[in-house]
Amino acid sequence: MPLFQYKAYNADGKEISGNMEAVSHHEARERLKKEGIYLKELFSSTTKDISLNRWRFRVSLPELAAITHQLSTLLSSGATLYDALSILINEEESKTLKRVLSAVKESISGGSSLAKALEKHPAIFHDVYVRSVEAGEISGTLENILAGLAEYLETRAKVYDQLKTALLYPVLMTLVGTGVLFFLFTFVIPKITGIFEDTHQALPLMTVILLNIAWFLKNDWPFILIGICSAGWGLHKLLKRPKGKEIRDRLLLQLPVLGRIAVKFYMANFARTLGSLLQSGVSILNAIDMTKRVLNNAVFESALNKAGKDVAEGAPLSISLKNSGTFPAILVHVIATGEKSGKLDSLLLKAAASYEKDFESAANRLLSLLEPILILAMGVIVGFIVIAILLPIFQLNQIIR
Repeated sequence: MPLFQYKAYNADGKEISGNMEAVSHHEARERLKKEGIYLKELFSSTTKDISLNRWRFRVSLPELAAITHQLSTLLSSGATLYDALSILINEEESKTLKRVLSAVKESISGGSSLAKALEKHPAIFHDVYVRSVEAGEISGTLENILAGLAEYLETRAKVYDQLKTALLYPVLMTLVGTGVLFFLFTFVIPKITGIFEDTHQALPLMTVILLNIAWFLKNDWPFILIGICSAGWGLHKLLKRPKGKEIRDRLLLQLPVLGRIAVKFYMANFARTLGSLLQSGVSILNAIDMTKRVLNNAVFESALNKAGKDVAEGAPLSISLKNSGTFPAILVHVIATGEKSGKLDSLLLKAAASYEKDFESAANRLLSLLEPILILAMGVIVGFIVIAILLPIFQLNQIIR
């Protein structure tokens, strides 16, 4: 979404300036008009450093969690929101966050609420963050809500780090192993096996297979590369379509081992997000709507769409999730208990902690199994190469004797 910079006057006649995201100049003007701001200048920002689209990859969850925790601490100590933001801007080392906080402070000085100011920067402050802040401002418990948000962000960052750690080793080892094998088949093996072809002797089947693979990789590698790139591009296009995304998400959940681990990951995110939103005072319907977007899984999104409609009609959330057949029975029971006792938010957070521990232990177990499996696979391939090279050498020795 384009970023616009503006200079204007607020209702008191004070000159203000700031940044905002909007689809067009017209939308930007209308939004400023509704906020009671009298526009002086409005222009599209093309500065590379200010582009919020480029910022989305520069603010990590730990950074956002840290700044949220600091803001909560300052507000709890009695500082005003404006003063707290000023302190954070002076202390912040990240240029990205410094500029975003400066824009937020300018919006607040113009009479905007914190939630409205954060809403102008969706690349950094997602819906869960903004709606939680909005609920905190309405209820007068902003500092407590920010503390809860900081904990939520820290936990999500921890879970994502665990996921990256679990995937890093097998992916790295697969890439290195593939590179080494490609080098052997295209450069080393053809030189060694060239000796066998000069003897004009019948070669063992394993050696013939090895020679054919080496010849294919050496001569047809451009076509292989084009094929891989084309397949990757086609798969990327397919997954961007709703149907393709749904097939991918459904297959992921049905995988023998990875499927169970994926369910634990999604359930941890679901329980943590929904519990945090309810604890912040967000309504159950808005919380369900935001949670499904955080999960980013077509299977659970479909179930939560149906759950939102059922809850709007007065049905319990637990009954709808149970009927969907996509949520674990244990979690459904926890939700039903929380609805009856009125402690749904706290029970969801406890369930989230349990699922996070289960995910961590399951990912570690999978990683401990993947290591010997990958080593064994590499050993089998290398053993095949060695035997395929040694067999004709043994035949030559027999002929010489």
